[in-house]
Amino acid sequence: MSMLSGVRVLEIADGLTDFGGRMLAELGAEVAVVLAASPQEKARDLAWHHGKVRLFADDGAAIRKLAGEVDIVLDGQRLGDRFALADAVSPRAIYVRVAPFSAEGPYAGRPATDLTLFALSGLMHVTGEPQEPPLKFPGQQAYALTGIQAATVALMGLHARRKTGKGQAADLSALQSATLANYREAVMYEWTGRIGRRQGNMLVRGKSGVRQIWPCKDGYVTWSMIDNPSMMRAVVAVMTEQGETGEVASIDWDAILVADTPQETIEVWQAEFERFFARHTRAQLGQWSLERGWGLSVILDPDDVRSSEQLKARGLFVSVLDEETGARVEVPGPLFHSAVMEAPSRVLAAPIPASRYVAERQR
Repeated sequence: MSMLSGVRVLEIADGLTDFGGRMLAELGAEVAVVLAASPQEKARDLAWHHGKVRLFADDGAAIRKLAGEVDIVLDGQRLGDRFALADAVSPRAIYVRVAPFSAEGPYAGRPATDLTLFALSGLMHVTGEPQEPPLKFPGQQAYALTGIQAATVALMGLHARRKTGKGQAADLSALQSATLANYREAVMYEWTGRIGRRQGNMLVRGKSGVRQIWPCKDGYVTWSMIDNPSMMRAVVAVMTEQGETGEVASIDWDAILVADTPQETIEVWQAEFERFFARHTRAQLGQWSLERGWGLSVILDPDDVRSSEQLKARGLFVSVLDEETGARVEVPGPLFHSAVMEAPSRVLAAPIPASRYVAERQR
């Protein structure tokens, strides 16, 4: 039996709650979703709404009635309170109202998009190269971060209801949700007064900065020089075995702190690692890392992810049938596994009238 078997969820989705509803569905809840607007992106619609019961937003009375019957309401009406659910929700329900901004803050009532939320959270301020404009993560990460918080709030509400027997209501700010993901910059400013800056491919600690992403023979890997003597010796040992080392072979890694080493010296050492990585493939470097404890990770491109035998074995992808087009696509699937299981086939069903869904549930 799934964690949320028997739990019913009504989701009013317009970006902010979509991924949260997906998480609750993966935990076993029956999620009925009303898309407050026509889907803007088919890929997101497939990934975030498959396996949910989709309802037409054509009958406000039926939707309000449903709000009085379910266990959880995720109310993400980003562009206005179209259904006025607050008075319709059952006193025993977990009612999570999700808005772009806090109801008491200076931006209360203003509209927002994933782009504006990402910018206001400060995440764009620290993403990208120092000399270039700020960058946004791909996809709709601010919406996804908000959805994660919405699901978390709903689960906390269910826990509180089990202990108290009472329903719970919570207001969630999408801006605060995205800002939580930028915890380092906010904490740094609070305690030091420093405002972070974009560092690009550089991890700055102490007096110096070290690279994080390196080109190799057939792609890229991520690894950094850090104050971990055993790791540094392990990398240098393989370089020496391959006859590809120089000055770094003579360094006593137990006697130095990378963070206190002058940047000019760091650059000389990094040039040796750069030449070494460039001569070898991702697979070889990844294997050495696993065997010798380098802390290096291979960077996969989208095709690598789709064809990865490791990810297939873990059931990362599920096959989704889009009933509107008849197409079947592979999308990221279960967020949680409690046992080894085959990836199930899911359906993105065509919407049905809300009144019909309510009537069927009452039979």
